[in-house]
Amino acid sequence: MAIGARQMLLDELGESKAAADVEKGIKYACTQMKSMSAGKMGMSTTEVGDTVAANI
Repeated sequence: MAIGARQMLLDELGESKAAADVEKGIKYACTQMKSMSAGKMGMSTTEVGDTVAANI
């Protein structure tokens, strides 16, 4: 997930709070997916990103 790369970058830059917030959003989005397999998530890429963003 590109969003996960952003989380790691924030952490590397010392933005621990922002990194933790992004990680929280990712974890929530994963609970909303039917599967982690491409094409079987039950959500579009945009919906996954929107779900993460809404939970930061």
